[in-house]
Amino acid sequence: MVPIVELFIRWIHFIAAIVWFGGIFFSISIATPILRKHFQILEGVQHTTAIRNRLRHIIRFTIHILLITGAMNLFIVGLNTQMRFSQDYSYFVLFIAKLVFVGLMTLFHSLHIAVFNRRLESAVANPNSDASVVAKLQRKVDLFGIFTILAGLVVFACSLHLRQMLGVG
Repeated sequence: MVPIVELFIRWIHFIAAIVWFGGIFFSISIATPILRKHFQILEGVQHTTAIRNRLRHIIRFTIHILLITGAMNLFIVGLNTQMRFSQDYSYFVLFIAKLVFVGLMTLFHSLHIAVFNRRLESAVANPNSDASVVAKLQRKVDLFGIFTILAGLVVFACSLHLRQMLGVG
């Protein structure tokens, strides 16, 4: 394959990963703590939901881009090395581990947003809900947010090690 095309595909994959992980990191690490500090719980959850709704379409688009360009990158690696990994499968084992952590990151993010954050929104909106229930749900939202970021860091570490195994840099 032409090197400029390979570079372009890898660049698109890298930019999409930055946008996806950056959006998650911004939402969990920056926006949510600031909103909690400056607003009551109901207003903070409403503002956080508004931010996430704005980012939702971008995140879904980048997930599709990551899947497509990730498959293309695997094809490029196989084409450039002519799959000379007959004796040493460590590249593919690490690649599978990276995919597992990408799946975990997606699962944790889905639980963080779609399950626990929605339950938190409904608990906060309900005037009869107990403060301990809201606090418990908020801890679960925070916990799965942290799990998402940790899985993303493992994906990043796997990516760096894969590059090193190929001698790319």
